[in-house]
Amino acid sequence: MRPARLAFFLGRLGYAAFLLMTSLYCLLTFIPFTYQQVHVGELLPWLTAFVHLHSYLYWVALAIVSPTLLADLKAQRSRTATRLFLLVGVAAGGVLLFRPLLANLGNDRMSLRWSVVALVPLAWLAGCDWLAKGASLVWAEQDEDDGRVFAAAWQSALFVSLLYSVVLCTRSALTHQIQFPLRQWAWSLTWSLLSHLLLFMGIFVLLGLAAAFAGLFAQRRKVELAAVTLVAVALMWMVFRFVVFSPLSFRGWMADGIALALPVALVAFCTGVSVSLYRAEDGPLESGLAFLLWPMSFLRRQPVQIRVGFFVALAVLTYWLATKSAMFDWEYLLQKLVAVFVWTISFAAFYTIAPRESAPKVNDTALRYAAAGLVLVAYVALLKAEPRRQEQAGVTAGQAAALVDEYANYDASFRLADDLLSGPAAGGDATASFYIFLAENTGISRSREIRPVDINLVSRFDSATGPKPNIFLFVIDSLRSDYLGAYNPAVTFTPAIDRFATDSVVMKNAFTHYGGTGLSEPSIWVGGLIPHKQYITPFEPMNTLKKLIDAEGYDAYVSKDTILQTVLGPSPEIHELDSTIGTMSYDLCQTLEEVIGALPGRAPGRPMFVYTQPQNLHVSVIDREGHSVLPGVRLPQGFNPPYASRVARIDRCFGQFIGALKKAGMYDNSVIVVTADHGDSLGEHGRWGHAYTIFPEILRVPLIIHLPPAMKAKLAYDTNAPAFLTDITPTLYYLLGEKPKIDPIMGRPLFTNTLAEQYPYLRDWYLVVSSYAPVYGVLNRDATSLYIADGVDYRDYFYDLSHDPDGVAKPITDELRTREQALIRQRVLEIAKFYRLD
Repeated sequence: MRPARLAFFLGRLGYAAFLLMTSLYCLLTFIPFTYQQVHVGELLPWLTAFVHLHSYLYWVALAIVSPTLLADLKAQRSRTATRLFLLVGVAAGGVLLFRPLLANLGNDRMSLRWSVVALVPLAWLAGCDWLAKGASLVWAEQDEDDGRVFAAAWQSALFVSLLYSVVLCTRSALTHQIQFPLRQWAWSLTWSLLSHLLLFMGIFVLLGLAAAFAGLFAQRRKVELAAVTLVAVALMWMVFRFVVFSPLSFRGWMADGIALALPVALVAFCTGVSVSLYRAEDGPLESGLAFLLWPMSFLRRQPVQIRVGFFVALAVLTYWLATKSAMFDWEYLLQKLVAVFVWTISFAAFYTIAPRESAPKVNDTALRYAAAGLVLVAYVALLKAEPRRQEQAGVTAGQAAALVDEYANYDASFRLADDLLSGPAAGGDATASFYIFLAENTGISRSREIRPVDINLVSRFDSATGPKPNIFLFVIDSLRSDYLGAYNPAVTFTPAIDRFATDSVVMKNAFTHYGGTGLSEPSIWVGGLIPHKQYITPFEPMNTLKKLIDAEGYDAYVSKDTILQTVLGPSPEIHELDSTIGTMSYDLCQTLEEVIGALPGRAPGRPMFVYTQPQNLHVSVIDREGHSVLPGVRLPQGFNPPYASRVARIDRCFGQFIGALKKAGMYDNSVIVVTADHGDSLGEHGRWGHAYTIFPEILRVPLIIHLPPAMKAKLAYDTNAPAFLTDITPTLYYLLGEKPKIDPIMGRPLFTNTLAEQYPYLRDWYLVVSSYAPVYGVLNRDATSLYIADGVDYRDYFYDLSHDPDGVAKPITDELRTREQALIRQRVLEIAKFYRLD
């Protein structure tokens, strides 16, 4: 590409990237959970910086796009539209300087409207470009495109499937964390290759049908360009609607509309770039597809070495993007988008360098479509042959499916291809309607007004006389129980917490009801299950923990993160910890130093209540710190070093805090709870993070409770019974002499005068839910099995936790699916009834 064209292309690309970022951020503020986590919680520091600098970056974007409009300004037909574009652009920039847009967005439909408005300049630019140069396009008379599309399809499928398998092999060699038997490699690679071939052959057939349809009209080339453009818009609509929006729990007619607006604006913008870059001396345009992919035409004139270098560079970029996004992702969203990018660039490159046919033959076309049909036959045959092959291999159907699913966890391109081809899991119309039911009860919009229910765990408070214990509640975000020596004897880096555990009660089967902070943290303060909404306001009537500490006269110290600002509301009586830093910067060591400093000055005669949720172990924090391994600790094999080293640091600080409590004479008169809002996936079977999933490693949490010796000696407890975070508040009620009511929505006291007193509180099964997506599950009575209904990927999972604590999915029978889905539906409806959801 010549320097002038390259400068034009980069200028337009930078401007489009800015507007697309603006549009998507406006959309994120409209979606309830991303508004809370990204906009309010500032989960992504680089995105927060973009928001703060947006008004100034707008001028940078306008400055780099303005030189690309010189040709449009010179052309008589486009001059007025281009001048108006620049005039409106300057005016908008002036307004943004005085009224910044992104920083002041709310969780309402205005944000959605701004998301669409941000796309208008892309289409406007395209209109200017077409007015200026649309008449200069030269089209070839002869059809020369069928063979090039076919070549691009099969070559792209082969390249992408092999590229991702090489990426996986490289990661396996470097990390030694991926151990597949040879049979699993062969089986999975076969599936991957056929899946990619079938998808790309589908694109070949779609484009062929578009060309055939255009051939029916006199203005064949214009119709073909329109048809190919529609195909591109349709494919991009599917990406946005089902790949991007589904994990964000964004559904309905508004999701359909935005999913259409985005590709229309982007495809229009791309046609504007192509019409501006095209020159008649480059030769006639063979087809509408050639026109859409014109920015890649520079490859056509390059020698073999440059072409090879291009694909090598693409492979290196793919490896970097795939590995970088794998550890910080939302339901494979980023990895799937990377795969879509690689698919697009690969297809465009192979199409561009494919040789042109001088005289296409009918027989050649027939053979190509026959080859596409053979790929479909081979794919179906593989589906049919799978049970027989599984029997020969000595594994069950469920185990074989699990092997392929595990491979897909590492190969996002195959995962995306497999999801698109396989569709929803088995179960028929009943399962399809069940997934719809889950979606309708998930991520309830802020626009839907729900009045809070006044929740009282006791009819009235009978505050006991005499001194009350101090309460210290440490909810360490993302802390896994198997990274503590109290739960896992292989751990050697948590001596302080282990000593604390020997003097405390360790609940061995502790879980969260909610995977993800969004609903897990509020459920602790409610002491029970809550609606899937972020959040019902005012929250105070439902906040049973705050009612307790107020009634019992506690002197409260709380790290009021972005969620607790809503949960607690205005509460001037609470001393705010970490008041000068953002939520994602909460550091347990720093918070404990602040608490230690407050011990001598606490209110005389009043017990102390402390709550904090440090972010040391959060995946975004570790990612922001470059996955560094903190020094000063020797870690055993089998643990994630960046994560484990931070656990070790937390342990040291916690040990110092316990020492300070003992020195102040407060340890033996304190209830101290160490737990987590949820666990985290740290590479198990290729899984990372916790945003949307509720796999076993995410639901399991540590729950270690220290009681004053005199209190502990009088109480009964069962460390093997399932315990949940929602049990913490009812437990505190009981410890302070307030016996909580029995309700299937609320938690239970973990300590009672007799074990028999706990039996009425126990459930036959327990509901577990993702905080951010329609992913629900059932834990059985003794927490030995877990059933998951995934309304994002439209598949179900079943785990036998008693014999397989690491979590390899087991086969699901129709009877099991029907029973478990019915239980989930039952509890969701009970929650809706309890909170009076209309």
